[in-house]
Amino acid sequence: MQLSVEARLLAVRTNLSEAEMYIGPQLERADIQALQAATLSTLGTALPESYLDFLSNHDGLVAEGVFLYSGISRPYSDGGSSLALIEMKLLARDRGFMAGYVEHGESDMDCYVFESGTGRHQVRDKVAFDNVYEEFISFDGLLSHIFDLIEQHC
Repeated sequence: MQLSVEARLLAVRTNLSEAEMYIGPQLERADIQALQAATLSTLGTALPESYLDFLSNHDGLVAEGVFLYSGISRPYSDGGSSLALIEMKLLARDRGFMAGYVEHGESDMDCYVFESGTGRHQVRDKVAFDNVYEEFISFDGLLSHIFDLIEQHC
């Protein structure tokens, strides 16, 4: 993850309380390798390095209605566990038009995806999925867009 993106994340973090913003803990190297292997075997695609770099520093993010899925499922204190990237993709895969995409996260109106065919990270409409609002060559570009959204609400 680029230092400028990390700096923006930390700046946003200082403006929001722990109740308003969740940042996941670092994923260990073994967890990253297991996630990549599971993604390849389950989804048939590799996750981009820029996204894995984010997960190795911050496994998931929730703030101001924006969600970036974690790489691994996390247990809830009252039982059960969160759905992680692969589980979310498997839910989305039931909708045939999501083939070829890995969903990084979502907001109220948008979904954040990696299109494996083009190697691009995109902001797409959740309802009219064919509408691409933004496109980035790296996950850092998508993160900057997401921080713009979060900062608008801070």
